[in-house]
Amino acid sequence: MEDFFLDIVYKDKKVRFRIMNPQAPLSTLMNNLRHAIGKDGRLIFDFPSIDPTGAPLDYFFGKEDTATHETRVLRPRIGKTDQTLADYNVNNGDTVFLIPDPFPG
Repeated sequence: MEDFFLDIVYKDKKVRFRIMNPQAPLSTLMNNLRHAIGKDGRLIFDFPSIDPTGAPLDYFFGKEDTATHETRVLRPRIGKTDQTLADYNVNNGDTVFLIPDPFPG
């Protein structure tokens, strides 16, 4: 199988990640990303668990819509069905964004 890479952007940081299983559910990919360690032994991205107002945060992947140039949130689940990168037409070499989403606590 050909290597599958994504450029992942969060805040002012862009990192190229090799995705071991592009068919994995988005929730699994996000969980793996939360725990990704760089060569320096530190977490690659800092995921605060609360926003400045104290609201708990969840994180989603997002992809720019080429027609509207707006970032579309890639929901990890629709109904009871786990979603994958393919469900959102995310391809090898694409750029995706990490989007913090506060939820009522």
